[in-house]
Amino acid sequence: MQRFMKQSFVFIFFLLILTACGDKDAEEEDVNLSENEEENIEESDDEDSADQEAEEREKEEKRKEKEEEERKKREEAEREDDDSDDDHKDSGDFGKFTGDESTSKEQEDHEALEATDDDLEIVQDDDVTKDEDLNLKEIHGTASESKDGFEYDKEHGYHILHLQVGLTNYTSSNVFKEKWIAFALPNGVSVPDVDEVPSGIVIVTLPDGHEGVAVKIPTIDGIDSETLFLELPLIGEPDDNDPNNNLYLYNADGNEHSSQLIGEINSQRDIDFTQLEEK
Repeated sequence: MQRFMKQSFVFIFFLLILTACGDKDAEEEDVNLSENEEENIEESDDEDSADQEAEEREKEEKRKEKEEEERKKREEAEREDDDSDDDHKDSGDFGKFTGDESTSKEQEDHEALEATDDDLEIVQDDDVTKDEDLNLKEIHGTASESKDGFEYDKEHGYHILHLQVGLTNYTSSNVFKEKWIAFALPNGVSVPDVDEVPSGIVIVTLPDGHEGVAVKIPTIDGIDSETLFLELPLIGEPDDNDPNNNLYLYNADGNEHSSQLIGEINSQRDIDFTQLEEK
């Protein structure tokens, strides 16, 4: 009986040892599994990070390729514009525009310049006194023979009047440009149609019916004066019992030979036309 109990005790002790060993092996297996799982997770995270980095690099490369394509397109467009400008310059068409170019940058710049010029002209016109607002009583004219008077040109067969003409403005309220001073020629005297007639001269018909000579005067801004000296060819002899010694202010167009009376101004003509009777 005692032997049986000893054997039972040994057997139970052996079972306990086996159970303890089994539990230890299980714990070690669990630890190994946990470590393997952690390693797998770390490996998975590393793989995900590597995939993300590869994807970002791919996106960056695509972005750079797109930027490079856009840069090349811009450079090509700029070269085409430069070639187009050179073609216009070589053909003499630079600055000229057709309907097909209405939206081009060149025409926009051209229109902007024209608008600026128009604005400038408006400002300049605003600075000039309107004809109806000119104070003609403050404008004095000069139409006289200079110290050389008259001389006869035998070669051409006409007299030459050494003429002194001008305008003097005595008020700052008068600002005018490209006005013409006119004086009467006596009946029987006229300006011949010859090349020696100076530019800036227009023949006008004065209010009393006399034929007159209008001479263009430079711009006068405020209180100022302008004087010109000309050599005016004349033919004929004076035959005038009703002379007109008044002076007049005109608008005129020397190319169109047209004129418009503004009004009579102060001072009188001082030319002795009787010298034309002498040769």
